[in-house]
Amino acid sequence: MLFVCLLLHLAPRAQAQQLLNFAYADSLTHALATQYRWAELDSVGRAALQLGTDYPALRRRLGQAALAQDRPALALRHYGRALHDNPLDTTARYGLALAYLELNQPGPAALLARALPDSLRRPLHLMGFRPVTRVELEASGQHTSNQHRGGAGYGRLGLSSRLGPRLTLTQNVSHFGQEIELPDQRRTRFGERYGVRQNQYHALLGVQLAPRWRALAGYHSLSSDFGRQELAPDRLGYAALAYARPYWTAQVGYYFGTLTDTARQQADLRLTVYPLGNLRLYGFGRASVVRSGGRSYPNGVLGVGGRLHRRVWAEAYGGLGQVPVLAELDGTYVYNLFDAVRQRGSASLLILLARPLLLRLSAGAEQRRDALNGSPYTLNSLSTSLAWTW
Repeated sequence: MLFVCLLLHLAPRAQAQQLLNFAYADSLTHALATQYRWAELDSVGRAALQLGTDYPALRRRLGQAALAQDRPALALRHYGRALHDNPLDTTARYGLALAYLELNQPGPAALLARALPDSLRRPLHLMGFRPVTRVELEASGQHTSNQHRGGAGYGRLGLSSRLGPRLTLTQNVSHFGQEIELPDQRRTRFGERYGVRQNQYHALLGVQLAPRWRALAGYHSLSSDFGRQELAPDRLGYAALAYARPYWTAQVGYYFGTLTDTARQQADLRLTVYPLGNLRLYGFGRASVVRSGGRSYPNGVLGVGGRLHRRVWAEAYGGLGQVPVLAELDGTYVYNLFDAVRQRGSASLLILLARPLLLRLSAGAEQRRDALNGSPYTLNSLSTSLAWTW
């Protein structure tokens, strides 16, 4: 301990010269790591790297310091360099997988962990095949200011599986219901109430091509009933490609198919940024163009999230752009609406109840356009979801 303190208080120039010595740098950083002095280790390590002293053990220690200081994006950089220099480095591979998990990216973590022994993969919950990795239940209620539109309800059951180190499968079944009031056949007065219903099955296959690259393929089957007649089941296909870096991820996606007997297409660009290199603060956005009935409808969403407490996060977003239909979150939600959405906003709390249980509470408001007379109205919603993750 006394030896380390003396080394750290040497004159800067003398210490810089000594950091060029491998034995000195290795001894000092090893001592700091064993004493859990992460801030000092980070400072000394960065100085050594600037002077050209760079080797796998130093990168591993810096990765460990970054994780201990809640900086997983920086840990990715250090552990990634160590693993690049020595692909057989089990410690670097384990640290890299742990850093990806800290950024909520289990896909690359599972891909990297396939070369780890079971004794290390099991604590990370990254074993090769798992029939169930996540179950989610969601329910929401909606109330509208339009006297011709009744309250609405939505329910969803989601199930995720890991088919292998590269493959994941997510499936959802959902139901949406609302009572609406329509004019009579002569369209002279209101008074006839009808039920609007939509049932959806959604399957999404994820393929982790490499730690940075991921491909997605989705299928949607929707059965919609807009009151007076039940339409034939609709189908949508989905394809996307995502690219991840330590401080940001980007994804392009494309939906195509038919909804309510009309050909629909949607092109998406999504971006998520982590300015602090962790989940304490993040921003996200989506830009979309929906093609329907020979017209193009732009739509965009911007949001921000952050950690309020060790187990509590908050998120808020706003969206703008009138669309007759809209698919979001890789098709988990498909808005096939009687009234078009114009703008909306939502705020959520995410509460980690225990390690496998995550509770989400959300409140939102949407402005929609009445399909019959074109007047705008507001729809308010409250929703909750509970997810179990293994």
